[in-house]
Amino acid sequence: MNYSDVEKYLFDRRRMGMKFGLDRVRKLMKDAGNPQENFRTVHVVGTNGKGSTTALLSEILRHLGFRTGRITSPHLFHYRERTAVNSLWIPEEEVVKFVELFRDRIEEHSATFFEITTVMSAWHFMNSGVDLVVAEAGLGGRLDATRLLNGECSVFTGVEIEHRRILGSTEAAITAEKVAIAREGSVLIAYRQEPEVEKVIADAVRERNLVREWPEPASSAPMPGEHQKRNAGLAISAAIQITGEDDVSIMSAFEKACSTLRWAGRIDLRSGSPSILFDVAHNPGSIANLIKHLKSGWKTPIPVVIGFLEDKFWREMTLQLKGIFNPVITTTPINERSLPAKTLAAEFRKNGVEAIREDDIGRALEKGRSLASDILVVTGSFFVVGNAMRQAWEKGWITMPEEGEEQRQLFDHITNVDSPLKSSV
Repeated sequence: MNYSDVEKYLFDRRRMGMKFGLDRVRKLMKDAGNPQENFRTVHVVGTNGKGSTTALLSEILRHLGFRTGRITSPHLFHYRERTAVNSLWIPEEEVVKFVELFRDRIEEHSATFFEITTVMSAWHFMNSGVDLVVAEAGLGGRLDATRLLNGECSVFTGVEIEHRRILGSTEAAITAEKVAIAREGSVLIAYRQEPEVEKVIADAVRERNLVREWPEPASSAPMPGEHQKRNAGLAISAAIQITGEDDVSIMSAFEKACSTLRWAGRIDLRSGSPSILFDVAHNPGSIANLIKHLKSGWKTPIPVVIGFLEDKFWREMTLQLKGIFNPVITTTPINERSLPAKTLAAEFRKNGVEAIREDDIGRALEKGRSLASDILVVTGSFFVVGNAMRQAWEKGWITMPEEGEEQRQLFDHITNVDSPLKSSV
C-alpha cells in the first residue's frame, strides 16, 4: 500500500460512524504492544479551546526539553497533523507501516477511524521515544478512545451543550462525561464554573480522590482573543503539575512557546487583498469569541464565507451573527454530515441577512473576495476553514505560512501536486 491507499482506507472507516465503548480500542492497543505504558499523558477535555490549549501546552513542554507527543482533532489541512512529535507530523511511511502491520486486527475488532488514529498515535509516540503526551479528547471523555492513555493530569477547558444525543442534554451531564476521563488520584485543572457544573466537578473530585487545581488566566497568549488567555492559563498550570518545574522555568518556556507556536485557523488573520481572517468557530461559544474579537478591531458588518455541519447549533448561530456579517456567502463543508449551503442561506434570509449560496468552497471564497474591501472572514466548520485557507494559499490570495518547521510541513503539503484537496476532509 502507498500513503494515498492508506489514507483512503482510514477515511473509509469514518462511514462506520461513532461507536460507544472502549473494548475495541483496548484490544487494538494491546495488539500494538500497549504503547501507552511508555510515556506520561495530559488529557485535555471540554467544549471550546481544547486544540489551542493542547498545542500551547505541547510547545511549552518542548521548550522545557521534553520530547512531546501531541494528539489533536479534527485536522485542518492533513490527516497526519493529528499526530505530532515536537510539532512534526507523523511521517507518511509510519502511517502506512501501522496500517499494514495491524490491518487484520483493525478489521477483526471493527475499530473506528478515531480509535485507529489514537492507537497509531500511541504506537508512534512509543517508537519515537516520547516523554510526555498531550492528548485532546475527540468527544466527551468517559468513552473517548484517548482515555486509554491513562493520564496523570486532566485539563477541563469548560462546557457548552453539544452532541446532546451522545453526551447528554444539560451542561452538568456533559461535564460528567468529560471529567470522567480523569483517573483515580490524578490532577484535574479547571477554572471555577457555573454552580451546576461546579457541583459535578466537586463530586468527581471527592469520589475519585482527584487533586483540583485552580488556574489563573495568563496576561498574554500567542493567539488573538481574550479567551486565549484563559487557555494559556490552563496550559501553564498543566505544565507546572506534570513537570514539577519551578515557575521561572515554566514562564520562560511559555514565553518561548508564545514566539514559536503557530496554530492555524484560530482567529487567524492572513495578509492579502483583501486580508482574510480564518476562524474555526462552529458553536455558539466560539462564535461569541469571534464576535467579541471583531467588534474590538473592525467595523461591522463584514462579508463572510461560512458553512456548518448539520449537527451543530446553526440556527442559533445565524441569530448571533445578525449585524456582524453581511453579506453572507454560505457554502457546503466536504463532509458526510454537512449542512447544505441552501439551507443555511435560507435561515440567514429568514433573519433578515443578505445571503448568497455557493456550494463549492472555492467559488464561495472567490465570491467573498469580490465583495470585501479590507477584510473577509471565513468561519464555521474545520472542513470549510481548512479547505478555504489551502485554496487561498494555492491561488496566491494570502501570504504563505511563516518560516518554521511546522509551517514548512504545511507548505510542503499545500504545494504537493500529488496531495488532493480531499486530504483536508
